[in-house]
Amino acid sequence: MSTTITTAGWNHTEIEISHSVLQKAYQRETETLMAQVRSQINNMTDMQQLWQVHDLLSAKRYDLDGKYDNREPMLVFTFAQLLKEGWISLEELNGLDSAKLAKISSLSKM
Repeated sequence: MSTTITTAGWNHTEIEISHSVLQKAYQRETETLMAQVRSQINNMTDMQQLWQVHDLLSAKRYDLDGKYDNREPMLVFTFAQLLKEGWISLEELNGLDSAKLAKISSLSKM
């Protein structure tokens, strides 16, 4: 496997790690959301609760569409947010450059 550095400073191995981690985090978050929605629907007793589910889904769709930015210049920020929210662990990012890991860790604490 090549370790050629791309224009944003991410080598091919780091890109593969990044895509894998992003897919796992997205799956975790969407499975959690589906479980939350199922619970709300199963306990629904009036139309107001239905609209609350609608509002939740609309907000989460907007949030998810923006959160999982896989453009190389944004990956450090994407991972920092996912780490802060608990969707990934720093250990899952093993294989990334130590400077990137340090930035991700620092940003996740802000």
